[in-house]
Amino acid sequence: MKVLFVYPDIGVRGGARSYQFGIGMLSAVLKAHGHETRLHYMFGAYDPAPLKRTLAEYRPDLIAFSAVSPQVRFVKRIFNDLHPFPAFTILGGHHATLAPECLESIEGLDAICIGEGEYPLLELVEALKQGGDLRAIRNVWVKTGDQGIVKNPTRPFMEDLDSLPFPDRELFDYQPIVDSDFHTALFMFSRGCPYDCTFCSNHALRARQTGKYVRFRSVAGCLEEIREVTGRYAVRALYFNDDCFTARRDFVDEFCARYRQECALPFAVNARPETLNDDVCRVLKAAGCHRISIGIESGSESFRREVLGRRQSNDRIAEAFAACRRAGIKTKSFNIVGFPRETPAIFQETVDLNARIQPDSVIIGIFEPYPGTKLAEVCLQEGFIPKDQPDTWFMGRMDTILTMPNFPRREILRCFRNFAYNVYKRRAPLKALFYKIYYSPAGERLIRALAPAKDVLRRLVMGV
Repeated sequence: MKVLFVYPDIGVRGGARSYQFGIGMLSAVLKAHGHETRLHYMFGAYDPAPLKRTLAEYRPDLIAFSAVSPQVRFVKRIFNDLHPFPAFTILGGHHATLAPECLESIEGLDAICIGEGEYPLLELVEALKQGGDLRAIRNVWVKTGDQGIVKNPTRPFMEDLDSLPFPDRELFDYQPIVDSDFHTALFMFSRGCPYDCTFCSNHALRARQTGKYVRFRSVAGCLEEIREVTGRYAVRALYFNDDCFTARRDFVDEFCARYRQECALPFAVNARPETLNDDVCRVLKAAGCHRISIGIESGSESFRREVLGRRQSNDRIAEAFAACRRAGIKTKSFNIVGFPRETPAIFQETVDLNARIQPDSVIIGIFEPYPGTKLAEVCLQEGFIPKDQPDTWFMGRMDTILTMPNFPRREILRCFRNFAYNVYKRRAPLKALFYKIYYSPAGERLIRALAPAKDVLRRLVMGV
């Protein structure tokens, strides 16, 4: 069977394509069972004409869309512009899982996949091939003519991640993606996150299926994938993009001990503050870790605890960054502005905490109310977002739809644009100036213009 994956990544900041692990895994499983796959990547401005040409040329048996919540509005436009499609259509991803009512709201969409999709999609493809019953595939909801929408139950989370093939990278034309990301190859060695942040989709996803949610692959399997990727592509660094690479200390110890014997490439990871101390950082540094990205999100202890479900003290966060610094590991902090019930005074505490710990680099995002999450429910209850289809709640990562009297939109945008400048203006004025330009309204055009020199700029300004 011929399966066409359609991945909308429209209007994203930065001017570079990215790799989507979910589609890569789906494609790998289908190929392992003898099916053919192709990707149509929709990037830049919205334009359905190239997809129409791909459909006419490839003539797929199944069209599989994958979209995060901010991109679902473009999926709707695609269906409005190109429906009827010449093949069965299905939508998967976090949005379909957490807002399954989208199946009814998108005219022409035949099915959605809820939760992990490797084997549900394979079973759907096999059923289409053999003329089997599409209405009994767990994790799949299907529109029918006589029964309406058949809502099949979900299966348990997959326990053995080592039983899956490595993700299909060739589907995405992977080398240019590596080159555009400072020559870095991305990996994910686990699924799920053990924490319950109210703004994140993990707690909602965990409830959609039964079984163990947080799972790691074996270290042997991780190293085998690294060898395969570094042997096929020109790579200078690796990024292990797990939600929390340090969630299991036994995994960290075994992986680092074996990695430093087999690979000399530097790598970066994501971690929670409470999982980092001097000992863990020394182990990571000895293995080649050069940067750790750590979520702060808000600098207010009470706001983090009461609204975000994050129970760390500011001193514990500062100690995690200090442990990285003592080990010689660069740090990046993740932060968010515009949370429901936040005020400019509360956000100032985020600026103050970052100014105190001085990460080597910072990321600031504007809160987005992901369907199914606890904070999206708060937004609905408080009237901060319209009670409408969830795909209308997103305006891009540099704007907000929330209407909050104590933190109006114009103030959220001002805080967003000036955050990094205010963090660094006293101790690192060159870095502050860079961020001032980066987050300005004209920053997107500048990013694109300077893209060929971004390796040099990062080393000059960030020191990494």
